Amino acid sequence: MFQVSEVYEDAESISGVCDQSKNFRWIEDALQLVANKGLFDPYTGMIDICVDGRYVTLPREIDTPIAINIDGTPVLARDQLFQFHLNGPGTCENPCSWSWDDQGLVCLYQELSEPAYLCARLQRDSDSGTLLIVYGYDEQSRPIRQQRDGVWQDGWQIPTIYGYPVRDSNMPKFARVTRIRKAETDGTIDLMTIDSSGLTGSILGMYEPDETDPCYRRIKLGRSASWVRMVYRKSGPKIRSLYERIPLRSRLAFILALQAVKFFKESDLATAMQFEANAARLEIEAQAASSPPTMMPIQVVDVGNNLNDQSDCVE
Repeated sequence: MFQVSEVYEDAESISGVCDQSKNFRWIEDALQLVANKGLFDPYTGMIDICVDGRYVTLPREIDTPIAINIDGTPVLARDQLFQFHLNGPGTCENPCSWSWDDQGLVCLYQELSEPAYLCARLQRDSDSGTLLIVYGYDEQSRPIRQQRDGVWQDGWQIPTIYGYPVRDSNMPKFARVTRIRKAETDGTIDLMTIDSSGLTGSILGMYEPDETDPCYRRIKLGRSASWVRMVYRKSGPKIRSLYERIPLRSRLAFILALQAVKFFKESDLATAMQFEANAARLEIEAQAASSPPTMMPIQVVDVGNNLNDQSDCVE
């Protein structure tokens, strides 16, 4: 891997612009272009997560789960459409199998168990008054809207006062939250429930300073567990300084990817695809040269392995 500072002059020369923030976006585009061509080692990670129940909201740095063990046992992976398959669990059934299901993207660590008022808890005084808007539906399944600056708009702006988690007295109860919009801050902001007496309850989300549109992947385990071990693909990095690391092995591949981005922007697709193909080839070769001689064999489900045995199910 190498730093942004090592390729910044090349990026500036290829893009033809002097604005640093624009060049950082070029670098992000080139990085994503190459990263999407394969499952490269710098883009993968492994994590152990403690679990309470079946639903697991994954940390923001996890883009895609690759393989999961539940309580140390290898399990099958299923997508969101499997509930509609004739051999699937359906929508209401609560199976007890060695498997996990992708539940899509969410904006909360945990969902509301019942309709509730919301408030914010700030880490730093300098973030008082910062923008935090929550979108969702009330108890009658109506979209929650608020009049801001004389105009009715979707969502409700949560009061952000350091040291005093309070709710807007006119706020309706949220039955479901669909999106969070937040300004960049100096510290973290916690979204919490609060009752009519002012007592705070459950933490629904803890949003980091650079998060402006929080989004996390959620999975559902086939059975209750105490922990899971996961191999995952990392989310694409955001470039904010010259000292950020570029998780690729071939510097030349990255330069060719920058050229591909340039020609894509100029609508010269034929030339862009040539640069893209060569960038991917060089990076794949660099990754292969540094990979140990191991293999991941095809997985075969043995009917005698009792994957559907529910006798040891723990709820």
